[in-house]
Amino acid sequence: MEAAARRRQHPGAAGGPGAQPGASFLQARHGSVNADEAAGTAPFHLDLWFYFTLQNWVLDFGRPIAMLVFPLEWFPLNKPSVGDYFHMAYNVITPFLLLKWLFYCL
Repeated sequence: MEAAARRRQHPGAAGGPGAQPGASFLQARHGSVNADEAAGTAPFHLDLWFYFTLQNWVLDFGRPIAMLVFPLEWFPLNKPSVGDYFHMAYNVITPFLLLKWLFYCL
């Protein structure tokens, strides 16, 4: 019963006799860093914050405003409206901003 209650350890886990070279790296990445140390070393990316904010304000909040400003005659019913173009731009630009953020994190 005692063996079943114990957690099963893999060979090489926690730097044991059969430790793999990447085991200490994984331990350092997961749990050994204090929250204060991680918060102190993480940079604040002002450019990404600015791009996401500008995109949100212009393309998301500006969409209904643009639909009120531009005349309906410019966008017939068989074509996308100005709001649809704003929405398409939002959907195209967001993945590129997320990729930029992802490359910052690596």
